[in-house]
Amino acid sequence: MAIYAYLIIMDDLKKIIMLGSLAPSGENAQPWQFKIIDNKIYQYLVPERDQSAYNFNQYASYVANGAALENIEIAARALGYSVTIETLPNATDHNLIAIITLEKSQPQNEPLYEFIEKRITNRKPYKKEPLTSEQKKVLSSQKVGEAEFSLNDNPINIQTLAEVGATNEYIMLNNQAIHNFFFSHVNWTEAEENEKRYGFYIKTLELPPPAQFMFKVFSSWSRMRIFKALGFPKLVLKQNAQVYASSGAIAAITIKNTNPQSFIDAGRLTQRVWLTATKLRLSMQPMTGILFFMLRLQGSDTTTFSIAQQELIKTQYKKVETIFQVGDNRTITMMFRIGSGEAPSAQSMRYEFENITQ
Repeated sequence: MAIYAYLIIMDDLKKIIMLGSLAPSGENAQPWQFKIIDNKIYQYLVPERDQSAYNFNQYASYVANGAALENIEIAARALGYSVTIETLPNATDHNLIAIITLEKSQPQNEPLYEFIEKRITNRKPYKKEPLTSEQKKVLSSQKVGEAEFSLNDNPINIQTLAEVGATNEYIMLNNQAIHNFFFSHVNWTEAEENEKRYGFYIKTLELPPPAQFMFKVFSSWSRMRIFKALGFPKLVLKQNAQVYASSGAIAAITIKNTNPQSFIDAGRLTQRVWLTATKLRLSMQPMTGILFFMLRLQGSDTTTFSIAQQELIKTQYKKVETIFQVGDNRTITMMFRIGSGEAPSAQSMRYEFENITQ
């Protein structure tokens, strides 16, 4: 009987970890690793999984791990476990994100549980329909730690924020290092996606056939330099801004301190909002590039971007601060568009259990 009970618990722990791994992460990097010891799950950040320019001081990976941690707690409670979480339990090792202790209990009502497997990034255009008062109320009620959620549905502000979001692609197409990193993480075929299970699957980018062809052309920096001279990055910015502006609202998450715990809280809040949006039959897409670039500049990185790019990042970030009325004592961590849209064409694959456990 004891062996039978042990096997059931191990199956539950495996399921909980796999549901945790369905959290979003930049470039689908999945920067986490788990270890099971008795009734505890040890969650680790894996720095080498994401070495992009967006991940200064591993801030983006802390957000991703926070989202995974939120999934884990929701799933564990729904499957009949009481949950005790110690975040960052080792003061000298911030790669140990959490120790999650599970005790067998009664299944609890977790309204967001069934949406963990349904949550997905949707990069298609959305309907330009405002969210209902009830949708805004439910979304805005979410809060984790000191991370706070703000929603803006003013059409003029949506257009401005959409252009800020699209500035990420403009900089990417003008910056050789970021360009090369991005295109090295694109999976061009279903077979490649199935084999690698990380990076951007081309179909998830929702590009129409002509744009897919040009996207492939852009993947070569030598060719991209020619298209830069012809003004293509500005055209991409304009087209993507139109897509991003086709939204019911744009939201932001802010934190008080730029420390690992704050970014973990931001990740947990991001996931709660995203699962709630999914429950409300709303789509979401992160638009975080400029925000993470700004974190790099605030960290005194003067080598990644040209002077002109640095000034552009600061200008665009200031627009977000102004629209969301963010004071000097808070940092904008996440920004995403929300709205009603058709189902996405595809979703990214995830690592198998063996790839994310020790």
